[in-house]
Amino acid sequence: RFLRDRGAVKRFGRPAAHAVPDRRGQGKPLTLTPVLQILAVTICLLFSSAASAEVFALISDMNGRYGSTFYNERVRDAIGIIVRTEPDAVLSTGDMIAGQKQPKFDAAWLDSMWAVFDETVAKPLAQAGIPLLPTPGNHDGSGLPGFGLERERYAGYWSSEPEVALLAGSEWPRRYAARLGGVLVLGFDGTRPGPLPADERDFLERMLTDHGRDSACTLVMGHLPMWPFAKGREREIVADPALLDLLHRQGVDAYLSGHHHVYYPGVDEAGMLHLSVGALGGNARAFSGQVLRQSHSMALLECTEGVVRTLALEAPHFDQQVPDVRLPETVTGPLGTLRRLVGDLPLRH
Repeated sequence: RFLRDRGAVKRFGRPAAHAVPDRRGQGKPLTLTPVLQILAVTICLLFSSAASAEVFALISDMNGRYGSTFYNERVRDAIGIIVRTEPDAVLSTGDMIAGQKQPKFDAAWLDSMWAVFDETVAKPLAQAGIPLLPTPGNHDGSGLPGFGLERERYAGYWSSEPEVALLAGSEWPRRYAARLGGVLVLGFDGTRPGPLPADERDFLERMLTDHGRDSACTLVMGHLPMWPFAKGREREIVADPALLDLLHRQGVDAYLSGHHHVYYPGVDEAGMLHLSVGALGGNARAFSGQVLRQSHSMALLECTEGVVRTLALEAPHFDQQVPDVRLPETVTGPLGTLRRLVGDLPLRH
């Protein structure tokens, strides 16, 4: 597993508590329990020890009720585990705060929500030296008309560039490309359902053309998925054949999304992974056509030795993987059918 190459086995041999700020920004230390200490070691063993591996923690939809200035305890626990296991980066597929409410929040309220996000999520990761790369969601930076102030405060919070090299053509923080090892990560504004606006699609094509060919693995992330995973959100997707064709032509390996609050790794007919990241906050949801609500979760994704692999750890303790038996074998939508990923998926390059 990748941590072995960084001396993590030595560190885990003599476990030490990590201090993570309290969810209400009071600086209360979080001590990982023995169960979570063991879990951190277990995560090390789930992935390969290849020196070329790049591992990402994936988090999404952390927001609570509209206007919330605190997070559910499971958000703190998930961040504590991530800090302990030291992935190469954390990717957030949106909805980090709880905006998009009518009547709208003012700048002070929005900034107060971002301040609590900073204390609960961003600061512990920064203190651990783990880059955090976001993409906007409908609750923190909606591209729909009427939410210009939320987009402004989103840009204000993320005004400092991340501790990774942004590539030429990036328009941080709303859309950008970054390279981590051999992996290209490309984020864009995927907050509006329906066909992707032409300027967003043009941006993706330009960045993939300029930077994709030099990457061993390419990940594209937006907030809305391209397939209808969750019950009640079947129409809240980016149903855009032109976007799907673009990603296929450019050899993209995985499209990462949030919003539907269910974990699902689905593979399309071209062999590209569509990874729906489960929620850490908000309401638990069921898959479309089902009744059983899926658990809150976070995900891990690894690109290594010609394959991509993924798994999800479910709340409240994040000590169990989300079992395949709870995931549908296929998901069908306007763009075709996805089949559930089983095992490793060959990279498309």
